[in-house]
Amino acid sequence: MAEKRSIKDLIDGLVDKDGIKTEVTVTLTNQTLTKIVLALLASGATIVVVAHLTKNLFPNHQIAALQADIKSIKETLKTQLK
Repeated sequence: MAEKRSIKDLIDGLVDKDGIKTEVTVTLTNQTLTKIVLALLASGATIVVVAHLTKNLFPNHQIAALQADIKSIKETLKTQLK
């Protein structure tokens, strides 16, 4: 299993006596990449679910008003065309 490092060790690896190191090597294991991919998929799915629930749970009053207007226009046209 990989060795656990403290945040101080990570910062010391990025900064030396001359300042911030410009050449930093980041190693990603298969396990880390898998976690990143799963986190991205989960966040995408969560965004889709929240958007869907928000759209369906909180109706748009402007759309409802437009639908009511269209319905009344259709009824008026039907009565005038008869």
